[in-house]
Amino acid sequence: MNDKNLEQNLNPVEQPGVLFVEKTHPTPKQEIKERDEGAVRENKTEQPTEEQTTPARRRPIRSFRPLGPIASPARDEVTLRIEKIMEDGIGDAYQRLSPIARQEFKLKGEQTALKIRELLRSSHVKVKKIFQLILEWLKMLPGVNRFFLEQEAKIKADHIITLHKKQHGQT
Repeated sequence: MNDKNLEQNLNPVEQPGVLFVEKTHPTPKQEIKERDEGAVRENKTEQPTEEQTTPARRRPIRSFRPLGPIASPARDEVTLRIEKIMEDGIGDAYQRLSPIARQEFKLKGEQTALKIRELLRSSHVKVKKIFQLILEWLKMLPGVNRFFLEQEAKIKADHIITLHKKQHGQT
């Protein structure tokens, strides 16, 4: 961003990737007081006290600086495979979603994949919890039969468990 955009009073909610930063500048009263103290100090030959050298309290002025892209949590190979398993077979229903609903569905899917990955890291894998997470995610699809969703969630949970067993050398 250039300096003009930084000087404008922009709403951070309207500017994605922008961080609120406070800068301080003296108020007019503080400037006059500091000038008067400086004139008195010039007349005196003694050293200024610590109280006189510390900066006066200043009024904050708001400006913004860009953050850059928001980083998503690092996804390892297993998480990517889980996401691939989850997205398999739901392309038609996904295409019927509006762009906003697609984004929400995608974000919820990524969060679900991360939760499933955490469940797989535990010593005791809870298949029912994985099934429930996938089912809750699939319920975001409108106009799909509930029994079909349960069947898809079961199939996806089985594939994820098979992936986990292959990685840990189990049969």
